[in-house]
Amino acid sequence: MPMRALVFDPSPAGWVACKLLRPLWPDCWSSRLGGLALRQLPPPELPAPDWVLCRTILGGLCGTDLSILRQRQRPDSILQGFSTLPAVLGHENVARVCQVGPGVDRAWLEKRVCVEPTLCCRARGIDPPCLPCREGRFGVCENFSADGLGSSRLPPGTSIGYCGRVGGAWGEFFAAHVSQLIEPPENFSDELAVLTDPVACSLHAVLRADLSGAARVLVYGAGILGLGVVWALRAIGYAGAIDVIARHDHQEQLARSLGASDVLRLPAEKARRFQAVAARVGARVTAARFGNCMLSGGYDATFEAAGSPAGIEEAMKFTRAGGQVVLLATGDGRGSDLTPLWFTELNVIGAYGRAEETFAGQSLTTYRLAHQLMLQTNLRADGLLTHTFPIEHYRRAMLTACDKAASRSVRVAFDFRQPD
Repeated sequence: MPMRALVFDPSPAGWVACKLLRPLWPDCWSSRLGGLALRQLPPPELPAPDWVLCRTILGGLCGTDLSILRQRQRPDSILQGFSTLPAVLGHENVARVCQVGPGVDRAWLEKRVCVEPTLCCRARGIDPPCLPCREGRFGVCENFSADGLGSSRLPPGTSIGYCGRVGGAWGEFFAAHVSQLIEPPENFSDELAVLTDPVACSLHAVLRADLSGAARVLVYGAGILGLGVVWALRAIGYAGAIDVIARHDHQEQLARSLGASDVLRLPAEKARRFQAVAARVGARVTAARFGNCMLSGGYDATFEAAGSPAGIEEAMKFTRAGGQVVLLATGDGRGSDLTPLWFTELNVIGAYGRAEETFAGQSLTTYRLAHQLMLQTNLRADGLLTHTFPIEHYRRAMLTACDKAASRSVRVAFDFRQPD
């Protein structure tokens, strides 16, 4: 039976045409010219006996996916080597198991799951696994670009949605290895369950930092990742000050409700931005030519959750000497002034995806810990999952996700549930 799926298959000519047409047609990236099309496809075949087929309930629109579609990444992005096209995008999901391979316990049939999307050594059937996977750091597996290795014989791809053979949550069905299946708590709504992945990514970033001596933390950006960092900091018991840089009213309200101490709405002019932050933390602004600025003093730790070159640069400049900067958004930082990195001896920490976490004396995956803490803090989807659309309305969904000021969106998802 064919399924509906959004397929991303850009051509070099289409990519160039979108670049040229953007001044006259800003949304051309969401058309077939940009390489995106709604198609009828057969469901993906199971790569190996220990795989299952999942029917998507909700599939989230991640900022990374939208960045790729909107040509925000470099044309020579190294991430191209860790993905396979054409592909059905979408790695944020809540789904139901509808078919199991002969090597999978049939008790999984019809269970609701959040599929942890990482296609690491275990999912690929590679034995022995790489060093990061052996250490529980499967989010930074060294075999994402392995082509055909292991019993699953997968092409390159970091996760479902970026591997052409297994599909993604922007389609009605996708394949998953049995090790990727995580049952959400029964009292989780579908709307809350689909937020598992962005919440888990924020939680992993917080756990990567050393906050033992941090009295004041900055969260740069108030999209779903930045809001998730605020939640995660409070969920793990961080009691210090949390300031958030936000752009929109609804983001400010959500940040405060999740535990932010203050929300900064910085002016556009650079000198005034630095003066506002300096006044907040008792730092001093030093100016250079052409409007370039630097702080002496700043936050103990900064979580950069915007992913823009300006965000990465300011995150470093707003952090005190010897402080920590955690980069969790998927920007490449091209054009950023890296002077603060060496001049103030910053500790820059990357955070990507999920892992086997150690927290409060227990060892468990980020998804399972996220579910545990979401229950304990009574996290709700209200205000976080703001819009859902049927897959046929994908252009409207994407424009809603991109125009946060007008739509007041935080996270948008495709809804594959049948209407009542």
